[in-house]
Amino acid sequence: MNELNYKKRFHLFKDMKFLHRMILIYLIGGIIPLLVMSIYTNMQTRKMMIKLTEETQAEELSVLSSSIRESMTVLDNVARLLCSNDEILKLTTRKYKNKTQFYSDYRKANMVMEDYINFYEQDISSINLFLDNPTVDTYDLNRINNLSYFKQSVRTQTWYKETVDCVDEGYWYFGETSGDNEKDQTMQISRAVRDDDDDVVGIVVIQIQYDKVTLNEQRQDTAILYDDYYWISGNCSSLDYPFLKEEIQKINKSRVTKQISYGVEEYLISYERLQMDGSDDYYSVVSVQNYQDIMAEVNQISMQAFIPEIIGMIVSALLIFAFAASYSNRMFQLRVQMHHVAQGEYDEVERIEGNDEIGELYTELEQMIQDIRLLMSNVVDEQVQKEKLHTKQKEVEFKMLASQINPHFLYNTLETIRMKAVVNHQPEIVELVKMLAKTMRYNIQVTDRLVTLKEELQMVEYYLKIQEYRFGDRITSELTIDSDVDMKARILPLTLQPFVENAFVHGLEEKACDARLVIHVYKKKDDIFIEIRDNGKGMDYYELGHLRKIMKDEQGDDNHIGVRNVNQRIRLLFGGEYGVEVDSEKNVGTKVVIHIPYQTEIDQNV
Repeated sequence: MNELNYKKRFHLFKDMKFLHRMILIYLIGGIIPLLVMSIYTNMQTRKMMIKLTEETQAEELSVLSSSIRESMTVLDNVARLLCSNDEILKLTTRKYKNKTQFYSDYRKANMVMEDYINFYEQDISSINLFLDNPTVDTYDLNRINNLSYFKQSVRTQTWYKETVDCVDEGYWYFGETSGDNEKDQTMQISRAVRDDDDDVVGIVVIQIQYDKVTLNEQRQDTAILYDDYYWISGNCSSLDYPFLKEEIQKINKSRVTKQISYGVEEYLISYERLQMDGSDDYYSVVSVQNYQDIMAEVNQISMQAFIPEIIGMIVSALLIFAFAASYSNRMFQLRVQMHHVAQGEYDEVERIEGNDEIGELYTELEQMIQDIRLLMSNVVDEQVQKEKLHTKQKEVEFKMLASQINPHFLYNTLETIRMKAVVNHQPEIVELVKMLAKTMRYNIQVTDRLVTLKEELQMVEYYLKIQEYRFGDRITSELTIDSDVDMKARILPLTLQPFVENAFVHGLEEKACDARLVIHVYKKKDDIFIEIRDNGKGMDYYELGHLRKIMKDEQGDDNHIGVRNVNQRIRLLFGGEYGVEVDSEKNVGTKVVIHIPYQTEIDQNV
């Protein structure tokens, strides 16, 4: 049943039109995977962006906390230095008898405090000094901004008690700074000034630079709390996040980023605690961001990335539809032309332009039309030529029988001539006929079988002796064989004779005297070289180039068929590195070098 359904669906796909098939393939292979990938990528991007937002919020809070902690360190160090400064100690411990002496000491102490404020203007907002010196007129202190007296109201405050109890450390707490329209809370440190008897004679109070804790430049809602209870400053209000104090009181770590729920809302909180060494009190820096705001930004960015993908899908779908429609139309045109061919209406066939597969199919269709027409013409001509071919075949067979010469009849005739010369005491004729008979027998009986170098050279010697009888002393020949040459080496038959014969016919016959032919056989490494050199008329540059071209061409000039065949046979049998090289100079002579491998056994069929 399943196999039947599969076959039915497969046939349904085969029966679809090309345009519909292309659209289906695009949907299955393009749109659906792209949609799945886009949705998956979008989801992963959203997760990465949320994680990046969390990391960014935590990093920004960490940078803010580090900046505040550096300023707190500066304030702590300045408070420590002021409490041990001679001018400050003099102002707090000296018994003044007149105002002039007091103001003189104040100016010096104030200059020290102003220097610190100016040098650390990015960290210090103000420095105040509380005195417990009964020799200083309280009225005079009220006229000075940064000096105050230990009133009873001051002594009852918590910060005063905590500062006095801190022997070697400062006490961090929150204070008030006066703005243009209202008073704002800020961070400050107080440190006791002690005399030689370790009695508290004054307190230095340093406020942190207000710009450090305003947090107006923070992107998220950020606040600074004192001991997780008291709201000091921030770019948001405690009314905006009533749950914040309760939530951060549950945190037992110095740094954390977590997600919390309040009602139906979800928030991302980053928390970091600022606490100086040796102090039990601390400040908390907290940033809060609504997850709806985060998701709104994420959704906006995701939509911005998703819209181009949708546009790309639509554009690609239009392009696919246009391409499929164009291709389907060309296939329809091809089908129409094939219908004309099937009906024999060759003149109705119209050309289809283009170099795509349809164009290539039409080219094949044109070739098929030409082949059909040629075949039809050949069929008609075949009947006409059939009898003529039959008659010519009989005529050729007759001529072939008439042109055949029985080799045995030729040998018997030469043997009869030789015996007649023996009877008539003609030794030269006897020798000449004998060598001619052996040469003809060798040439007629030759096959593709490799022969020994000795057999090939012996036939060359017979040929040279016949030429000696013909030309006498006008042409001399010499055959030299090096001692290291093995005469059992194998060689193709009739390798030397075409070149020796060419030396006589084309080089030496026209020379009146001193014609010379030298054949030298030598061995170099594992190869055998046969050098045939004459001092005949030679060839000029163009004739030599023509001969070399013919030797490389498989279909060459019939005038040099023997030379070409020898070179082609050697290269085919032994490889392209072997063969024949020819060098010649006009009116100087010609040199032919035959290069073959040394081989004593027939290791392959020729």
